[in-house]
Amino acid sequence: MAESVPGTGGTAPLTSNLKMLRLLEEIAKTSAPFGVSEIARRAGGSRSMVHRQLVTLVAAGWLQTDSQGAYSLTFSPVRVAQAALRHASVDQRIAEELTRLAGELGEGTSLGTLDGDSVTIVGRGLPPRNVHVSLEHGQRFGIAGSALGSVLASYLPDDEVERFRRANVELPSAAERARVRSAGYAVLVDDEFDPIEIVAVPVGRAPGRVR
Repeated sequence: MAESVPGTGGTAPLTSNLKMLRLLEEIAKTSAPFGVSEIARRAGGSRSMVHRQLVTLVAAGWLQTDSQGAYSLTFSPVRVAQAALRHASVDQRIAEELTRLAGELGEGTSLGTLDGDSVTIVGRGLPPRNVHVSLEHGQRFGIAGSALGSVLASYLPDDEVERFRRANVELPSAAERARVRSAGYAVLVDDEFDPIEIVAVPVGRAPGRVR
């Protein structure tokens, strides 16, 4: 039996819908058309059940198939993504501001927010010159180990920090969060390829809400 979700008056979620949404999360990680067996393996479901879920998504207009029987996303999910950006107040004006700031700095800019147990990039700005940009729009990554994650975690209220701990979500240490709050920014050097210094600052600050 599915457990009730806090803030829903004790109503239990539909298990079948949760499975469908988890499948969509796996589909979102693909970069090319995929087959039933591949996505079933990634989603950890039976081939027959995943096939029915895929057929349902095709009927709903969220997926399409090619002549080889492979599945790929349509542009229908984009409408949901656009609504999510509107709900997060990431509108055209913010996109223009990110681009303006990128032009002034001569470097790429990104806007990130906490999305569940991850950081999600919800906006980007690129300067006129060609630069290496490691963060893509919609990219998700862990909270710990990133400049954006450090800033976002550093301004969480205590009850949110405790909730993440209970869920075994890795956060920057208390000392690191204190340093970020004291400095007002976080810095990370990414030297996986060419050394890149990433600086993250909080924006849109309100009690318990930082981007």
